[in-house]
Amino acid sequence: MKELDVLLERFLERQEDSLARGGWPELEALLDTEDDQLWEWMRDPSASGSEPYRRLLESICDGSR
Repeated sequence: MKELDVLLERFLERQEDSLARGGWPELEALLDTEDDQLWEWMRDPSASGSEPYRRLLESICDGSR
């Protein structure tokens, strides 16, 4: 999904140093999520099921605003 690619690319660019140091360990698990579910969580980080990833989702989405 192109929209997800854009959001994630921006996040990865902003967090490059943190990721290199092992930051955001939940990112790999989040990326295993189906695109439609991930898109729903990106649109609403407080949506049902997103609890384990809420901080990460909010960080990803903050860079898109």
